[in-house]
Amino acid sequence: MRLHQPLQWILLFFFLLASFDPLATSLASDDGQLPKVPCESPNYSSFPFCNTSLPVAVRARNLVSLLTLPEKIQQLSNTAGAVPRLGLSAFEWWSESLHGIAVNGPGVAFNGSVRAATEFPQVILTAAAFNRTLWRTVARAIAVEARAMYNVGLAGLTYWAPNINIFRDPRWGRGQETPGEDPLVASEYAVEYVKGFQGEYDNGETGSGSMMLSACCKHYTAYDLDRWGNYTRYIFNAQACNCWSSSFHSSPLSLWFRI
Repeated sequence: MRLHQPLQWILLFFFLLASFDPLATSLASDDGQLPKVPCESPNYSSFPFCNTSLPVAVRARNLVSLLTLPEKIQQLSNTAGAVPRLGLSAFEWWSESLHGIAVNGPGVAFNGSVRAATEFPQVILTAAAFNRTLWRTVARAIAVEARAMYNVGLAGLTYWAPNINIFRDPRWGRGQETPGEDPLVASEYAVEYVKGFQGEYDNGETGSGSMMLSACCKHYTAYDLDRWGNYTRYIFNAQACNCWSSSFHSSPLSLWFRI
């Protein structure tokens, strides 16, 4: 699954520029300390990508054009490296929020000030309600808590949810994370979750002109193996027919992604 290329640029721009990751290790810049937010005056505000009067796509292209090849490579891991010369701190992309904020990703850390978050039913149960309004409302509630945790330095801005794998083999131990076996239900659920989580309201427009957070639909097509005997998902050669990807082509999700 891959995003349209212009959207890739914009997302990279948004999360490199949005703010520093409070959980990432700060790297020293020329003056000994990276700013807490990008484009901080006076040292880092002159870059074109800091000019809020320019279109987002223009700012995104400018930021990407300023990155060296090694700096771009550092962005390919979930723990993205800092770019001190541009005033950008390291960023942790991996946080989890399938049915509530979870700690099985390094981007979230509960402590004495925030000890827990709301846990909703497993996704396969929520999907069984066949209620789009409920799906979006749950995602919105999770996002509000996630953004609040980010604001106090306990979480990031990017979350690996929802899980839209088609669950057709009960031997896969993570089926409860998914909306089930039907591509239409899975795609409808994904659209509502993403809109609710990222901050889109019922009129289809982003309320504040920006995303609250980023939802990442997962996983790759035919992903259904974690560990079985001597096989793991990292080395197993999955040979999938086109039926796996074609399931989404006529669904609402096809408007968002190309598979």
